[in-house]
Amino acid sequence: MFDKLKKAFSSAAKSIGSQKELSEKDLDNTLFDLQLGLLESDVAQEVIDDLCAKLKNELLGLKLEKGQVAGEVIRSKLYSTIAETFAKAGKIDLVQKIKIKAQSNGGPFVIVFLGINGTGKTTTVAKIGNLLRNKGVSVVVAAGDTHRAGAIEQLSQHAEKLSLKVI
Repeated sequence: MFDKLKKAFSSAAKSIGSQKELSEKDLDNTLFDLQLGLLESDVAQEVIDDLCAKLKNELLGLKLEKGQVAGEVIRSKLYSTIAETFAKAGKIDLVQKIKIKAQSNGGPFVIVFLGINGTGKTTTVAKIGNLLRNKGVSVVVAAGDTHRAGAIEQLSQHAEKLSLKVI
């Protein structure tokens, strides 16, 4: 996933960075390629639209000063826009939320992982399970993938290595 994103960002920076003054047409073409790269990496459409609108706003008509390297300026704008988007999303302390729920009613805290095949759901379940176990949370993973033959076996192997319960 991150390789696709890296390529999309790099090609966007290179194609925009070759201009002395950025025109709307050049930006639209480059941002379209960036949008495709982000979509292929399972980034939400709302996030893509917001990111591209901010980038377009910041880069349209941008003139490089003497001595400025175009690629570095574009990359910097791209990184700051992404960082701003992440900051806007906020933070969630999953362990704290689980412990609050456990104190209030003692019921299970359910986390569901959904997505298309090959995006790393099973591996992520194991990583999150390990994180929670290390933070003192009792973890039970449920193997619910009925479409991929090896999914239950893969999750069971991860759980066994991490000493997690599996149902």
